[in-house]
Amino acid sequence: MIKLLEIENNVVKPTEHCRIIKWLSVIEKKWPEQYTQIYAYIFYMACPSQENPYFNIPFDLREETCIQDLDLPEDFDFEADEIIEAVEKAQVLYETPTLRAYKGITTMLDNLTEYMETTSVTAGRDGNINSLLRIAKEFDAIRQSYKGVVKDLEAEQQTIVRGGQNLAYDQ
Repeated sequence: MIKLLEIENNVVKPTEHCRIIKWLSVIEKKWPEQYTQIYAYIFYMACPSQENPYFNIPFDLREETCIQDLDLPEDFDFEADEIIEAVEKAQVLYETPTLRAYKGITTMLDNLTEYMETTSVTAGRDGNINSLLRIAKEFDAIRQSYKGVVKDLEAEQQTIVRGGQNLAYDQ
C-alpha cells in the first residue's frame, strides 16, 4: 500500500510525497496552521485500509463523520478546490482492482441489507415475498464473496519484510 502520510505518537506526519507532489504540498502552504488535520482528513477519506479508523463507515457518511471528529474551526471550508482535488487524487492513488471489487460488493451488500430492512413483505400474485425469500437464500453466498474480497484486500495491503515479519503502515 502506498504511504502518503505517517502517524507517529497520534500525530499525522507528512511524508516526502506531501512536499513533492504539487496537489499535496499546496495544503501545507495554504493552511500552515491546519495542514496536519487536513492531511488526516485526506487520509481518512481515501485510505482503504484497516489502518484507517473510518474504513468501515459507509462512504456517504464518512465525510460528515470525519469533519465532525477533526479539530478544525466550525467554519472551515472542506469544499476548497485544493482539498477536494487532494481527496480525489489520493483515492485514485490508493485504488486497485481488488479495492474496486471490494467497493462494489460492499455497496451491493449495503443496498440488499437496506432493501430487506425497509421493504414490507407483501403476498399474493403481485407481492414481493418470493423476491425477498430469494434474496435471503442467496445472501450467505454474497456474504461469503464479500469475506473473500476482504481477505484479498488485506493480503494485497500486507507488506512482508526480511524474516517474514509484517511492516507496519507507518514504517
